Amino acid sequence: MSRRRPATTPAYYRAYVRHLAIDIGGSKTAAAVVSEGAITNYTTWPSPSNASESLDRIIATCLPMIDGITACGVAFGGVFDFSQQRCVRSMHVSGWEGTDISSVLERALGIPVVTDNDANVAALGEYSLLDRREDPLLYVTISTGVGAAIIAKHQLIRGAHSMSGELGHLPLGHDKLCNCGQVGCFERAVSGYWLETDHGRPAADVLADPEHHRQWIADIATGLWSASVVLDPAVIVIGGGMSAQGEELLSPLTQALGQKASQSDRPPPALRLGDPTGRTVLVGAAILAREAEHGSR
Repeated sequence: MSRRRPATTPAYYRAYVRHLAIDIGGSKTAAAVVSEGAITNYTTWPSPSNASESLDRIIATCLPMIDGITACGVAFGGVFDFSQQRCVRSMHVSGWEGTDISSVLERALGIPVVTDNDANVAALGEYSLLDRREDPLLYVTISTGVGAAIIAKHQLIRGAHSMSGELGHLPLGHDKLCNCGQVGCFERAVSGYWLETDHGRPAADVLADPEHHRQWIADIATGLWSASVVLDPAVIVIGGGMSAQGEELLSPLTQALGQKASQSDRPPPALRLGDPTGRTVLVGAAILAREAEHGSR
């Protein structure tokens, strides 16, 4: 089945068009039906420990949901080659390397499917909610891992190898080994997975300690400032589970970025909190499906 619908698709977009949206994360998977931003039939479950089981569960869950669905968008929590529609790797779940998620799901569900890295997909969802004057946008998700995506002039910037926005693997200068094989990564310092692994208790408990929280904010600010110097974004949106901290994250992080900007005589980017529930990712997946359906992938 072709992943690109023929050019006969109507130029207008009817309100009743419904898309299936799937978010495959390291710790949980979610699926829903999305129509003009409204989310229905939402369901979520813990991600299985390997790719084969995960795909089987997705198919079994989504088959009853596809009546009237025109296309499906998928967010994948790992490095993903968009042009080839193949997984490069997942840092937390085995067996995804080389998997063409879109082809597998197209055969099983009988509708067009397109997949992208979850940070890119979430960025599409968040960008749809912002004032378009806030461009470029840097979206950063801090959750099980750290991902990022860049939107400039209304377009995702994927890079030559679909690997732009790998902010989680910028070096911060510490001496801890990351899952990617490098030492000192941003993700290794601030992600939920590594906070729990290093301290042997839930990340929320670790960050309840004021000293740990202060260092966590400082590390996030260092990573975001490094990206800001290169990209000069108008706005940075922080999403992922950690954004549920709200003002406990936003206020000190805004102050820290402001200080760095002042020291460098540069204007700081605006800072916003995204959706911590992950539902914006599903909106982004529907946008991705719509673009593919209209031949603009």
